[in-house]
Amino acid sequence: MSDFAPTAAAAMVVMIGQPIAQAFLPARFNAWFRNEGLNALMAPIDLAPERLPDFLASLHGWANCRGCVVTAPHKQAVAGLVDTLSSRAALLGAVNLVVRADDGTLEGDNVDGAGFVAALHANAFEIQGARAIVFGCGGAGSSIALALAEAGAAALHLVDREPGRAVWLAGLVAAQGHPVPDTGAPERLDGFDLVINASAAGLGGQGMVFPPDTLGAGALVADVVTNPVVTPWLVAARARGCRIQTGPEMAAGQFGLIAARFGFPPDRS
Repeated sequence: MSDFAPTAAAAMVVMIGQPIAQAFLPARFNAWFRNEGLNALMAPIDLAPERLPDFLASLHGWANCRGCVVTAPHKQAVAGLVDTLSSRAALLGAVNLVVRADDGTLEGDNVDGAGFVAALHANAFEIQGARAIVFGCGGAGSSIALALAEAGAAALHLVDREPGRAVWLAGLVAAQGHPVPDTGAPERLDGFDLVINASAAGLGGQGMVFPPDTLGAGALVADVVTNPVVTPWLVAARARGCRIQTGPEMAAGQFGLIAARFGFPPDRS
């Protein structure tokens, strides 16, 4: 491992959220910067929602900052505070990546879904023809659902504690030419090949998004929560014989996409 340390000329990137202590990417990026001898640093920022507009405004003038990774609860709000949006971020109304251009212009992008799909590929899961259910239709869940539809999932079922949000997302997916997803809480989970918690349930090791007792043993059960790495939901799924995919695996699936958007060289690890 290199003992290289960033200097005052380092390229800065930040990750914003509240809470932020559970975030996986700052440690991963900083280890990579160090190993590669890159003069760069990622800083986690625990940012209150009411301070988000001020923070984005300051980013315009932050000349040595290449941008920020965005996590809950800021993904939708950031979409209304940047100068431009990628087509994906505009469609979803949610941003998990802000890229700062040299002139201070801020572009919002969303690579949550791409990162989740990359993690599925790394786990040798066949998306084409799969039946998937997504719990949580916010910034991450909406991106994941659309990416699964685009990757050829045969059927989607969307669940959110705010039913109108699931209905909205189902309409968005259908408007892109994909089969219309079902919505509403299911009775059982054994009809699904892929079961995803894209909500905050399980953060800090507390709670589950749905009772696991009807999970089918052949399913892959995934979580977007990164702390703990193996949430109670995933512990229960594994006990029922299911394969699991953790939140850090999804974050790792986004790593190369984020690094490239920030102008760093390809990950060689």
